[in-house]
Formats: sequence, structure tokens, C-alpha cells
Amino acid sequence: MNVEPATEGNGITYSKILKEIKIENINRDVNELARKYGYLPYIVQRYIDMIGFEETIELLDTFENYEYRPAILCNILRTKCDILIERLKMLGYSITTINWCSNGFLVTKDIKKPSLGSLHEYLKGFYYVYRDQASLIPPLVLHPKPGSKTLDMCAAPGGKSIHMLILMKDKGLLVANDVSKHRIRSLIANMFRMGFKSYMITLENGIRIPKKIERDFDYVLLDAPCSAEGAIMFDKSRKMKTTQENLAKLVFREIMLLKSAINLTKPGGRIVYTTCSIAPEENEYVITKVIDVMKDKVIIEEANIGIGSDGINWYRGMKFYDDVRKCIRIWPHKHKMEGYFVCILRKNT
Repeated sequence: MNVEPATEGNGITYSKILKEIKIENINRDVNELARKYGYLPYIVQRYIDMIGFEETIELLDTFENYEYRPAILCNILRTKCDILIERLKMLGYSITTINWCSNGFLVTKDIKKPSLGSLHEYLKGFYYVYRDQASLIPPLVLHPKPGSKTLDMCAAPGGKSIHMLILMKDKGLLVANDVSKHRIRSLIANMFRMGFKSYMITLENGIRIPKKIERDFDYVLLDAPCSAEGAIMFDKSRKMKTTQENLAKLVFREIMLLKSAINLTKPGGRIVYTTCSIAPEENEYVITKVIDVMKDKVIIEEANIGIGSDGINWYRGMKFYDDVRKCIRIWPHKHKMEGYFVCILRKNT
């Protein structure tokens, strides 16, 4: 796991995080269930603590038997969605609308040839393909306006940057940043393919961005590097990949990145923090820790767009801010999507 060394920041330390989140005692039944499904035991223990034993079985079964259905984001700046969808249907794809995203569509029947990523329409930038519809949620919640100055802190491969530029009508400026030289290649290719003009791409560690550029963004999206525990259906290695020690390092980095995101936002601006994880340590815990440190600089706003469940405000004796209930949790077994967390913050000062 590629996790940067993390020690201390504003009184928040790796060792303190590990002490607070570590699960020490796991009973025999949980160990047996973890062995049956192939998980690290603490992960299964966490699920039971959050949603109970029976619902945990439902969640684990969903991860095992998930029906893969990619999603399409139509680039309404280059084509009309009805024409695009009719073309895909003629080729043999079955497409349904996503009722909470006007230019989002679910592929209910895929075909191998021609693939969605090889069609003429794809190469001309008429659409972007996500592995799952949950990725459409964070840009919709942030909803940057045309003419705004927007930052995507961890942008590669570019799907959310593309979505935001469509919402911005390709007017204003979007800074698409990523720290990985390898991943930024796909970001560059995708942004160029879509035909946008109002963007720039930067290669920088998100934690250090406030030292490099002006802190006056209207909107900031932080799709934080995480354990990807909500995406186990796509990568079964995630069942065993993240130890509690590695999780603490991830949480520390997520806290530092979110603090940077807030510092980069001008007063009155909005920040969306999102992960493809269902771990409370990476979500409600991170939000609570950052608000504790930054005091009255930010407030949590309602992020409900008609889908998902509320955030949780209590977990294993840890009390989170009541307002984290305004955040969105996507549970695979409930919402038939990849697991996600989305929280919107507004900067006060």
C-alpha cells in the first residue's frame, strides 16, 4: 500500500488515531465469519457494530454477488443525450436513465464488441464511462456554477473533473490536480478527449497545494485516496489489504488533505469530501477531527439529493458531530451501488 509517512499535524498524530480507532477484541463468531468470507476480522467486526449481524451478512453477500453495471455521463456540451443513447441501443446496449442525474445513464446490458471505450462517440468525447453510478454523486452535490474557480484536488483519472466542467458549462476555471505521474496521464488524455477549454492540470501533493497557489477557490472537491473498502465488489484484495495500522496512516493523510482543501477555499465557498469507503474512520471520524481542529471555520451542510442514507454520529464509543447525519452514505446492499461517503462543507471565515 502506497501510504506516505504520517506523524503529526496540529495535535493530530498517527499514534493517537491508531489508539482511537483500533479494534482489539474480536469474538470467535466474528473471526469465523471473517474466515468464511475472506476478510480481516476487524473489518467484519466494524460492520456488525454499525449495522448488526444480519445486515452484515447481507452486505458481505452483496460484495460477493454484485451485478456490475457501468454508468455513462453524457457530455451535453458536445452532443444530445437522446441521440447518444439511441446510438448505443442500436449497437446492442441496454440503457436506462438515472433519475437523480439528468445526463447520467446506467448500462444494464453490456456487450464486449464494440466496447464502450472504443466507440467513435467515446473517442470524440461524447461521454465518459464510470465503473459504477455512485461516482456521479460528489460533483452533483458540489454543483459548481459556470464562471467559478474550482479545484479537484485528487483528480485522476478525471471523471469527476469532467462532470464538474459540464456543470460549469466549460466556463470559469477548473484546476485538476493529482500527485501521481502515472495516473495523471489518464487525466490528461480524458480531459483532452472531452474537448474542454476552461481547465488546467497540475502535478502536486494536495497537502502542499496551499503553499503553492492562491487560496481563493469557490469550490473544492476532495476525492480522498482511501482504503476503497466500498469497492470490494471490484477488487476482492481489499478484504485483506488494509491493516488497522495502514488505515490509521490513511486517516491521517485524509485529515491533512481535508484541512488543505478548507484552507484553499474562500469564505462562503464549498468543499465536498468524498471517499469510496464505508469505513467510519475514513469518513465521519475525519470530518469530526477536522472540525475540532479548525473550530468555526466550516459547517456541514445538507448533502441530500434524494439518494443514500444518513451519516452515522456514533461508533464504538466515539461520538461524532450530530451534523454528520447530513452527509450521504451509500451502502452496496441497500442502494445497489459502490459504497461511498459524501459530505459537503461551507467555509465561514
